Amino acid sequence: MEVRERYVARLINKPDSIGLSEIKFIHTPQVFTTRATRLRCQYTCSMTRQSDTVPPHCPTAPEAREILDEYKFGLMIRREEPFGERDAGQVWREFYQQIMGMEAECLTRGYSRAFAIAIGNCLALHHDDSLRPCDYPGKSRPTLESLGIELKDTFDMLHWQKLLVREAGEPMQLFALLLLE
Repeated sequence: MEVRERYVARLINKPDSIGLSEIKFIHTPQVFTTRATRLRCQYTCSMTRQSDTVPPHCPTAPEAREILDEYKFGLMIRREEPFGERDAGQVWREFYQQIMGMEAECLTRGYSRAFAIAIGNCLALHHDDSLRPCDYPGKSRPTLESLGIELKDTFDMLHWQKLLVREAGEPMQLFALLLLE
């Protein structure tokens, strides 16, 4: 069996082998949280109060920061999907299943606290043009923004800032944060 460090290195070096676009190692202090990000999510998005994955039901930004501080590092995961070629809901379900599979694999490889804290990204940033309710509100994970994770600052650290803006017809960008240790 491949040791856990080699498994993570393989994920980072060959994300396309599992259908992902990019995976970057991130130290949890590099994940920026602000209450303003969560407030923006809570008060400007029509999806709030509809499931456990959005405010006010998900952890607050200070709670998310406390969780992040319990870990040393994680993986920021990105999947790019051509826009309009496939049903957006199906793409999201597949991405969710991929991330949950990675979490389970990390657990079996010895990362006893592996946890995909956030899967997806805010619909208000127009990465996904549908405003559908969550298909699995009890099983899914919050978006990065609903936890107060400030994408601009965090993505600046990863050199992903260009991914936050999408013109019509450009690929959808799906993101997740998998905490490991």
